[in-house]
Amino acid sequence: MTQDEAITVFVGLVMLLGVAGSIVPWFPDILLIWGAGLAYGLLVGWGAWGPWLFAMMTLTGLAALAAEIGLISAGARVGGASGWAIAAGVVLAVIGLIVLTPLGALAGLALGILLVEGWRRRNMRQALRATAGAMAGWGASFVVKFSLALWMVLLWGVWVTVG
Repeated sequence: MTQDEAITVFVGLVMLLGVAGSIVPWFPDILLIWGAGLAYGLLVGWGAWGPWLFAMMTLTGLAALAAEIGLISAGARVGGASGWAIAAGVVLAVIGLIVLTPLGALAGLALGILLVEGWRRRNMRQALRATAGAMAGWGASFVVKFSLALWMVLLWGVWVTVG
């Protein structure tokens, strides 16, 4: 196995880890896939199609990140969450990610929205509806982000194949 082949196999495994990581909330999935593609270009070479395919990977990655943020926020808004509740959810999500695990981030998001909306509205049913909206938004963002992660890996596969 040549050095370029070994790098290609390693990059492919890292990308598959990124795709698998898209199942876990706030795992650096898209960034991992994008970084592996960048490493491949720098270490193995860009070839004729590499810059174009990597640019498409970059745009797809940005779309995936925007979808994650946008769909979660939209779901929370549809459920009736305020901007303050969403902000509190994001802060507790970051704390949950650091303190607990990636699943702690999802729990932190839900808890932040639930607490702020419960306090703001003094109505737990409405707070639960706002929280459910955020979780539905997260579910929608999962589907979109997972699909776009697969698309990024497919673009890289085309890059490897055509050079």
